[in-house]
Amino acid sequence: MRSQKLVMAGAILLGAISLSGQLPEISFTFVPPQGSDANLTGEVMNVNPEDHRVAVYIYVHGWWTKPTNAQPLSMIDSGGNWVCDITTGGADLVAKKIAAFLIPVGYDPPILNGTAEFPVDLQVTALASIQVDRQSVNAFHFSGYDWDVKTSGGFLFGPGPNVFSDDLENVWVDAEGKLHLRITYRDGQWRCAEVISNDSFGYGTYRFYVDSPVDALDPNVVLGLFTWSDDPAYSYREIDVEITRWGDAQDPTNAQFVVQPWNNPGNLVRYTIPQGSAPTTHSFDWQADQIAFASHDGAYAPPPDVTPLLTQWTYTGPDIPVPGDEQVRINLWLVSGLEPIDGEEVEVVISRFVFIPSVVPPPKLTFLEMDDQGNLQLSYAGIPQLLYNLQSSPDLDQWTKVQSQISDEATFQFSAPSPSVSEKVFYRVQVPVQ
Repeated sequence: MRSQKLVMAGAILLGAISLSGQLPEISFTFVPPQGSDANLTGEVMNVNPEDHRVAVYIYVHGWWTKPTNAQPLSMIDSGGNWVCDITTGGADLVAKKIAAFLIPVGYDPPILNGTAEFPVDLQVTALASIQVDRQSVNAFHFSGYDWDVKTSGGFLFGPGPNVFSDDLENVWVDAEGKLHLRITYRDGQWRCAEVISNDSFGYGTYRFYVDSPVDALDPNVVLGLFTWSDDPAYSYREIDVEITRWGDAQDPTNAQFVVQPWNNPGNLVRYTIPQGSAPTTHSFDWQADQIAFASHDGAYAPPPDVTPLLTQWTYTGPDIPVPGDEQVRINLWLVSGLEPIDGEEVEVVISRFVFIPSVVPPPKLTFLEMDDQGNLQLSYAGIPQLLYNLQSSPDLDQWTKVQSQISDEATFQFSAPSPSVSEKVFYRVQVPVQ
């Protein structure tokens, strides 16, 4: 997918009703794509432009005042239109979020320089506000979900810090639907990779299928499989599987399970992925009272299949986060920004990501027809990457499995032989243990 993506939050109207009897409104009329230095434009309605201004902020590891601290307000013309230069320095070009607040003349908006959240005073005073999320031009689809690609625009971003690139040399999905992350060396610069799910999932099992032999990763390389929220509450809701030696080539362990903050006693367990283990599967089951981690030697398959267990750990401590707006992230980066010890570029292949909700809802039948060969075609809406069984029964008592499939997407199809005129057959889709 190569088109710029925007996720717009509708105007939040917080102020009093205007003299016209309508609520004040603010909107964006043009949002520059990520990487563009074009101006942001918008309009306001149901207010007197002379009596109001617009305060604009962009998010680059925190919220920043735009266009500058010395000029924190944008004027509104007589037609209700306004313009703001949002690329006045630093990594502004790659800002992920843009917000605008309609405020009355006389109110001095807070000057923000990397603040995690908007001050309550601003939110209360604003008559209306709007926010948009921007995505990389190389946002993509993988394992049934949409994902964004992190880019730092050539600047050093955490973790590391490192330069993160959304170039197709660093992140791509191949013809088999597998995700490739690659650390490259270009123009005298090491470039790392990170991808971010559009969706927020909450309680449930997060399962990552890794094709590459990650036991042999360079000691300065980190593969992260984790959740993260920009909201600092609950230590950013970060739950990690991290595969790394943290720069120590002699460390006999090469991976860890972590509940943040990592330095709280009992929040981190190191373990070893044996030499030659590939593929491997790494997961955590996040519940309100515990987080159960596991790593398996091989591509995990649901029971009755058995996938050898490498290690497991269950955390029941005080730092279990509460779900919020966390997203899934997968990254490949360099410890302290140091180059790989062997000086070679690094690539890791992720074949699948699976999320299993704590309570899996039954799939919904969306379409039913008989094809030209007399077979029933059934379409369902469910959850990507889950295993579903089509079963049949003559009496709603004894059920027989007709077909099984892993749904590549949120919609999937089954085909079943049509019963004869004198035959009665019932069908259902069962969700087995995942």
